[in-house]
Amino acid sequence: MAVLEVRRYRLVRLRRETAWGRSEGEDAIQLILPVRGTVSATWAGRQDTVTAGDLYAHDLARLDEMVLRPDGRGGLEVAVVIIPKPVLPLRAPAMDAVLGHGVSADGGVYELLKRFVEALSDEKLSLSPADGQRLGMVLVDLVSVCFSNMLGSGAGGRASCRRQDLAGRIRAYIQGHLHDHQLTPRSIAGAHHISVSYLHRLFQDEGDTVSGFIRDQRLRCARRDLADAALADVPIRQIAARWGFGAPADFSRTFRMVYGESPREFRYRTARTPRE
Repeated sequence: MAVLEVRRYRLVRLRRETAWGRSEGEDAIQLILPVRGTVSATWAGRQDTVTAGDLYAHDLARLDEMVLRPDGRGGLEVAVVIIPKPVLPLRAPAMDAVLGHGVSADGGVYELLKRFVEALSDEKLSLSPADGQRLGMVLVDLVSVCFSNMLGSGAGGRASCRRQDLAGRIRAYIQGHLHDHQLTPRSIAGAHHISVSYLHRLFQDEGDTVSGFIRDQRLRCARRDLADAALADVPIRQIAARWGFGAPADFSRTFRMVYGESPREFRYRTARTPRE
C-alpha cells in the first residue's frame, strides 16, 4: 500500500540510474519530506529545492537528478514515502501536473500529512501488521488529498474556481455512492443538474474519466477491506458487492488487471507480509 522510510545522510547526489527505491519499480510515487537539510531535484526538466517543512513528489521514471545537502549543523535527514501509482486517484496528465513541484507544509492538509509522517517515523512507535496496514491506507488518503489540493491551487491545473469546486463536489458525491450499483455518469450528472457531456469534460480536464474514477475508487475501497485483518472472514464476493461490483468474476478480472494479482492472492499475501 505504502512504504515509509527515514534515512540519514551526509551529502548525497542521486541520478536516475542510482536513485533509491529502484527495486520498488518506476510505477510508484516518491514523496520526499526533508527533516533536516535541503533537497534539490530536477524532474522532467523541472527544478525545485525544498527544505525542512516542505513536501516534494516525483516518480523515478523521469527523475534526472536529486542532491541532498546537510543543514548548517551538518544534519541531513529525509523521510521518503513510496506509494504505487494505481492506489492514487489521480491519473496522467493530472498526476504529472503535481509532480516535480515543492510545496510548503505550513498549515492545512500539508501540515497534517507532515505530522502524520513524522509520527509514523518515530523509532519508538511499535505497530502490529494490521495497524500498519490501516495506517498505510490513511497515509495514501492524505497524500491523495494533498495532490488534489496542489492540482486545484494552481501547482498544475488552471481550471476556474467554479469548475474546481463542482468537480470536487462530484468526486465527493461519487465516493459517497460507491455502493450504489446504479451509479452511472447519467445519474451523477442528473444529481448535479449538468449535462453528461459537461460531466465528462470536467474529468477530462484532470486527465481522468468518470467511469475510470468510479472503478478506481471502488477498487481502492475493496482493496482496503481485503487488506483489513478485521474483515478476514468476510467473503470476497461480499466485499465486492459492498462497493458496487456486480458479478464476482468481473470484480476479480478488473482487480487483476489493475493490481496484477487476484483479490484472493492479494488477501493471502497481505495477511502474511509484515508492513514497514
